[in-house]
Amino acid sequence: MIAVGLLDWRDSRHFDDSGDKPCTQCRTTTPMRSHAGEPVHKVCAEDWNDRNPDAPRQQHEGRDLGTARYHSDPPRKRR
Repeated sequence: MIAVGLLDWRDSRHFDDSGDKPCTQCRTTTPMRSHAGEPVHKVCAEDWNDRNPDAPRQQHEGRDLGTARYHSDPPRKRR
């Protein structure tokens, strides 16, 4: 069994209720958005990170995305 690094995308900003758009990885529609606002399923982002451990994610299918690797939400301070 291969371990995949799971992303923490609990913040509501990862959900866009204005409508589904095609995922940049699998092309199936999703309401999920990366930190850069691009449509991507959380599992697709985790899979991409796992398959490309050292690569900055600058292009996908010839399109310049202008973003780095998918990342988790920053830790929240406890009150």
